[in-house]
Amino acid sequence: MTRLPLATLATAAVLAIAASAAAGLAPRPASTPIDLLETPAPQSPRAASQLMNSLVHAGPRMVAAGARGTIVHSDDDGHSWIQAEVPVAVMLTALHFPTPELGWAVGHDGVILHSRDGGAHWQRQFDGDQANTQMLAWAKARVSQARLALQQAGEAERAAAEDRLADAEDVLAGAEQTVAFGPSQPFMSVWFRNPREGYAVGAFGMAFATTDGGEHWTLFADRLPNPEALHLYAIASPSPNVLLIAGERGLILRSTDSGQHWQAEPDLAEGGLYGLITAPQDGAVLAYGFDGIVLRSTDLGASWQTLDSGTRSALYGAATAGDELLLIGNNGARLRLNGHRFDPLPAGDGRPLTTAAHGARGWILAGWGGLAHDSAAASGATRHE
Repeated sequence: MTRLPLATLATAAVLAIAASAAAGLAPRPASTPIDLLETPAPQSPRAASQLMNSLVHAGPRMVAAGARGTIVHSDDDGHSWIQAEVPVAVMLTALHFPTPELGWAVGHDGVILHSRDGGAHWQRQFDGDQANTQMLAWAKARVSQARLALQQAGEAERAAAEDRLADAEDVLAGAEQTVAFGPSQPFMSVWFRNPREGYAVGAFGMAFATTDGGEHWTLFADRLPNPEALHLYAIASPSPNVLLIAGERGLILRSTDSGQHWQAEPDLAEGGLYGLITAPQDGAVLAYGFDGIVLRSTDLGASWQTLDSGTRSALYGAATAGDELLLIGNNGARLRLNGHRFDPLPAGDGRPLTTAAHGARGWILAGWGGLAHDSAAASGATRHE
């Protein structure tokens, strides 16, 4: 069974522990467990200084989410931040607002949250217990199907059928272990096509979709060619009918029919691909991640070429502003796309960066240490897309 790589800064559980310790909240002994899914995010005057994993626009408002269930929003271009009311205290990993009012957040313990007021208040729609129930049922059905296929396989197909059964049994063992442990697996990315159709993907191949604005979330991992249940780090749509998922071991999954059928491009990189973004200048899609890897596609993910990023630092986040694209990552890495190459920018204080957005006052970067305007990434860009 695969494991979450520690290099995945934005979603590694070790950072949730470290962030708590830095705030004077050392992990509690095992004898006094706290259910973070039932614990509201603690209110703090330093909420915007928490580890932040996602920063997005909700119309003119900016919204950020991160450690301990913290979500903050700003209506003055990041000059000041107001902490939202959030019903959970788990690490949050990603945000998406298909409209200025309607937004979704995902995170650890399989949580999916929803806001109807631009991120000021949040309600829980889904969690890891519900995810585990669906994942376990799917894993059991997959093993049954694989056993039947092996029984019916001819001599020529037997070896492949045995391999498929072994993969299915590994996934089932992992699902059973997860259920026994509790709602522990994180979602890592969320994307909505419109206010009703959305997707959330995460660790160990978790993949769920909704067609009713999140009132019901149903498994779609069964549609994905991901037999080893590799971690899924990001989902994005570079064109109306095309969906891309980036994952562990350089995996790219691609659908050209709005998620009904998928094809896999495995092993495009040695490590994980943590994010996807469309370049504003030419519409090329970039996938980025571990060890500074950057892949580029000019055909909506059908084929990929490697770009030299000029860094070995893991890249965790990306954002655009006008014609500019910025990649950020470990060791304070900041890279500005310049044609087919990257110009490095000063690394500031060297703290890891996970997410960015552009406003009227320039770039706002976030990660370890929270949210801050950044002069090192200053540019002439005047609008955010």
